[in-house]
Amino acid sequence: MNQSAGKDAWSNPRPTRTSEFLRDFAGTLTGERTSVGDMVAGLGDRGLGVLMAIFALPNILPSTVPFGNMATGIPPLIFAIQLTMGGHHLILPGFIERKTMSTRSLKVLAPRIASVLSWFERLLKPRLSWVTGGGAERVMGAIAIFLALVSTVPIPFAHQLPSLGLLLIGLGLIERDGLAMLIGAAIGVAGTILLGLALFGLAHGLGFLFHHRHLHL
Repeated sequence: MNQSAGKDAWSNPRPTRTSEFLRDFAGTLTGERTSVGDMVAGLGDRGLGVLMAIFALPNILPSTVPFGNMATGIPPLIFAIQLTMGGHHLILPGFIERKTMSTRSLKVLAPRIASVLSWFERLLKPRLSWVTGGGAERVMGAIAIFLALVSTVPIPFAHQLPSLGLLLIGLGLIERDGLAMLIGAAIGVAGTILLGLALFGLAHGLGFLFHHRHLHL
């Protein structure tokens, strides 16, 4: 029985984790600059989930650049649209594919992103396969579009939870973890509801103050 288990483990080796794949990919880069198209080609069928997670990551933290979340929120929107259309191999507009960044900077950034991914990967595993394919995956794409739009709202602390939801959806897509995708969707929607309640409360409070001041004039 142990011999059989050993043979199964040998014939079905653990798939390469995305964090390892990302480190290896960065190690193969040799030119001075690397285009987005090169990154998409190098990441292969993981590109959609990897890039969604990478671009969602900065928006989880408070932005140090005014309206910076608007710029980083646009790429996940493009990726989410493709997920809704049932695409797994990214097809990007030419002007985005031609965008480049310093290879040296990418080599510094990739291990840091891989470290964050590796922390999440310990919690991820293939499960709830019905969420990661077919119509359910397209529904997730529609939710991701909504969260990506909310993550571009230029309000302090408004984009953290929707962006965390996008990160989990992207990671769940990579690892085929339907539970992670469902949790990501729930966190993102909950964050959006909290934002809506906060804006409603603020508007109601301002309206009350304005009305109260108007009565005393």
